[in-house]
Amino acid sequence: MKKLILQLLLLAVACLYCSASMVDLLRVRLGKLPEQDFARIEATDFGDALVVTVPENRKQGSHWIVMKQLDLKPFRGKKLLFTVFAKGENIARAPAYYLGLKYMFAVRTETGKSYPQAPGLAGTFDWRKLSFEVQVPQDAISGELVAGLQETSGKVWFRNFMISQGGFLKPPVELPPGFRCEYTPEFLARPITRGVMSPDPLKVTEKDVDDLGSWGATNIRWQLKGSNEQAVDLEVYNNLIDRQLNRLEELLPAFERNGIHIIIDMHLLPGGRIDYAGPLGTAGEEAVAAYGNAAANRALGVEKYYRAYLDTWRKIARRFKPYPIVMGYDLFNEPVQSCEMPHDYLSIQYDAARAIREIDPERMIVISPNNWGGPGGFAGLTPLPLKNLVYQTHFYDPGTYTHQGIFKNARMGTRYPGMIDGVYADKKLLKKYLKPVVEFQKKYGARIYCGEFSVARYAPGGAQYLKDVISIFEEYGWDWSYHAFRESHYWSVEHAGPDGAHPVPAGDTDRKRVLLEAFKKNRKFK
Repeated sequence: MKKLILQLLLLAVACLYCSASMVDLLRVRLGKLPEQDFARIEATDFGDALVVTVPENRKQGSHWIVMKQLDLKPFRGKKLLFTVFAKGENIARAPAYYLGLKYMFAVRTETGKSYPQAPGLAGTFDWRKLSFEVQVPQDAISGELVAGLQETSGKVWFRNFMISQGGFLKPPVELPPGFRCEYTPEFLARPITRGVMSPDPLKVTEKDVDDLGSWGATNIRWQLKGSNEQAVDLEVYNNLIDRQLNRLEELLPAFERNGIHIIIDMHLLPGGRIDYAGPLGTAGEEAVAAYGNAAANRALGVEKYYRAYLDTWRKIARRFKPYPIVMGYDLFNEPVQSCEMPHDYLSIQYDAARAIREIDPERMIVISPNNWGGPGGFAGLTPLPLKNLVYQTHFYDPGTYTHQGIFKNARMGTRYPGMIDGVYADKKLLKKYLKPVVEFQKKYGARIYCGEFSVARYAPGGAQYLKDVISIFEEYGWDWSYHAFRESHYWSVEHAGPDGAHPVPAGDTDRKRVLLEAFKKNRKFK
């Protein structure tokens, strides 16, 4: 008995030591700063703060301080929550949402880098809590926490830096042990579909549908799209969505004739997205006041938009229930949530899916993960207990290659296969990027759909990249839609040209031939 008590005491001491060690590992201290003329430590009523000041004539570039370097191997597969209090003074609007106030954790993995961060606030504001969570990848190596300003001017204070294990995003429903996704026999019997993202829905012609049918595509992701300004006014939003749905219904006979099944994609939610660098409209200001301008989608934080989101899906489900050519409903394009909200990105999809199920019990419903719907979002995704749910990823990795000439820092001329961001990029690396999706698929028996993937038309090796990506989808039995068909010349397989500024129409390209060859595998539904 004494021996057992001693063992328990030793175990308790060890646990306390491990816990204390982990806390110390995650502690962020305001120690001696590197010699930078834009940064200093200043006493405030709440304790010491890091202060970064950048004048207007020096706003170009990054003015930040490395606050913490962390070995991430002990945290692989875990969640880390990053919080800080910040105050701003005359922070100028940055040229992009991910610039401006910078509170970021740069993650280095075996496959490259990612840059999760708090939203880049602008203007003058009092102390505000900023937070974001990171699902640490299984191949993570190290991370670097930085604070300051990027590509902007102004003054910002940071205090009470904290890193803790765990996050604020929780599954909307508890699943039983050994949960597996459920699909009807009819759903499992249907063939894999291969297709494209739609053009602007109000510009699609019957000829476009017939041309796509001649290519051999069997799906189209029909995007309901528009601007944030249109989404803020619900009367304007509803009118916009109705016009796009009217056009879809007009074209249903053409889609049926060509055997192209439709996945209705809510690309624009009611309320739209909050612009990180400056909100749009009164509703945006309300969300900023409550959530620190990190809402991303107003439907997560403003109740009237949340209700409009559910009502829009009910309207769509009732309208298209009689049409089997409408294959499914894609609930939320590229969710991104970095702070606590009344509704989170997954629970709002669960609510919409249940609302649809009251009208249509078996139609395919597409669920998307956090972090812009990319593969990394699957590491923290929990499936939902409804039939015939398909889980979606978007794939544009490595982004410096696929978006060269589009992203500001994605230099032109990057070649695939080849060295990209210090890592040799080939099909083997692409499979590593997609590993979280594959693991989710195997663990839960989930069906997977890649709703978007592409590469800039002028990227060297683009055809080989598309061929490799598609071959991975085929290996794992995923449906897929290429981004995009006759939407933008940047992604068009019917354009050539040396860069983004000089598109040249082309009836035949090596990238188009890759798609046409892949579409040959399509089989029509019975």
